[in-house]
Amino acid sequence: MAQNPNFKPVLLTKEQMESVRRIQDGYRAESPLNVAPTLNAIVRGLVDKALQQVEVA
Repeated sequence: MAQNPNFKPVLLTKEQMESVRRIQDGYRAESPLNVAPTLNAIVRGLVDKALQQVEVA
């Protein structure tokens, strides 16, 4: 499998992963089809929000 040069791996602590999984479980619980975004999609969204806050400040 070829790696996309635009993506870089990010290491998260166990506690951070647990928090992301809780967010994912929340999405799944709200979904009538029991589906949720991937962990990667959730983390990308969180990073985007954090970067927007830093850029504005």
